[in-house]
Amino acid sequence: MTQPPTTPAPTTLRLENGLRVLLQPLPGCQVVATCLHVGTGFRNEPVAGAAHLLEHVLAQGASSSRPLTDAVAATGGTTNARTAADYTQYTAVLPAGTLDLALRIEHERLTDPDFGPGHISAQIAVVQAEIRRNMLQRPHGGLVLFDLPALLHDTWENRHNGYGDIEALHDLGPAELHRFFLDSYAPGNVHLALAGDFDPQHARDLVEHHLSPLPPRPLPPRPHTPEAPLTAPRRAQRAERIARTARTALGFRTPDPATEPGAHLATVLLGELLETLGTDCACHPGARRTWGAFRTRAHRTGNPFDVARDALFAVDFPHPAGTDPDEAEHCLRTVLATVADARVPLTGPLARIRRQLALALHAELDSVASQASWLCIGAAVHDDPLHLAGLPGALHRLPDTEVSAAAARCATAPAARLTSLPTPATPPATPPATLPVSAAAPARTGAPA
Repeated sequence: MTQPPTTPAPTTLRLENGLRVLLQPLPGCQVVATCLHVGTGFRNEPVAGAAHLLEHVLAQGASSSRPLTDAVAATGGTTNARTAADYTQYTAVLPAGTLDLALRIEHERLTDPDFGPGHISAQIAVVQAEIRRNMLQRPHGGLVLFDLPALLHDTWENRHNGYGDIEALHDLGPAELHRFFLDSYAPGNVHLALAGDFDPQHARDLVEHHLSPLPPRPLPPRPHTPEAPLTAPRRAQRAERIARTARTALGFRTPDPATEPGAHLATVLLGELLETLGTDCACHPGARRTWGAFRTRAHRTGNPFDVARDALFAVDFPHPAGTDPDEAEHCLRTVLATVADARVPLTGPLARIRRQLALALHAELDSVASQASWLCIGAAVHDDPLHLAGLPGALHRLPDTEVSAAAARCATAPAARLTSLPTPATPPATPPATLPVSAAAPARTGAPA
């Protein structure tokens, strides 16, 4: 039987200016994807939202490359960008044979940013609208992304709002963003991945031509301040203006994926397991249960596999506004205890969860753009370009007892608890005017109001 061809392993090269390049040829796929990965995310930004705003400012290339990004669209290609805790990425997918165009855009993105006041003001408005639409105007918006990390953590890098603070963004002008750019987008802080249908030697020549001329710049020191252990519970409440039910979130600090990779993966599996257990805490008869289905998050942005250090493990759930938050927390910790001492079946559910996660991870690699992205995340965050490809095997090898141990830690560990409570309806200042009976319109039957 003829064996299917194997995918060539990625190769790496480092330019003299410090920029690192990863090449993943995929012959015959007829497209090429690029990923420019900057090792600065919201954890190491100077002002809340600076990394996210700078991503928006640079998303279309630089001041002179706008025609180039228009050219990408004209070829049928696409571009995208995103900011995470520990990095910022710019990706593009183009037809095979247009790699030169993609690299010209990345050269200009790194050398000719548009820091004009008008462009920055416009992008601040875009980010502010995004914050309002995606967070502030949604029921319990920002509960886990904004407010819970501030209650759980003590260091700036973990507790501040990296998505963007509407007021703080006004403090980011051209000079501040330019300084941040010079510090963060130095070639030594950049990885570039190319994945797709290209000739490796031709790709190397193009990379050398477009990116070797970039001058090296020193990287600023970024000391990491570990979080002190949480020794006592932290409790807070906030007002909710949209939803009519309450929601409580409990936050725990995750194990460090760099030093405790098994414990970190066990926390991920625990989160998936909690979402499958339903709402039966066995604390109340069926009609008196005080909370709804669990929603979990390992790491505040929701991707537990691209984080460099310990972060947030959150469990949140809705409940009636009159429920005592202590009682709601007790229900969650009771469920965690049943997982810890195996009072609920683990083998079957965890086997299904591992299969589902493996399928999701393999599906990530179906996309050429995702392959380029994960090559960079693996190399820059985990020192292994093939980190994602190895995760299904690591999850399969992890014993169920590790998940039980993670549940045992969370069942008793101090946590940050934040309850979002609906504000009482405000009565009208004056009663509405009432028409005299004689002037009222005649009643209509069977017609829509």
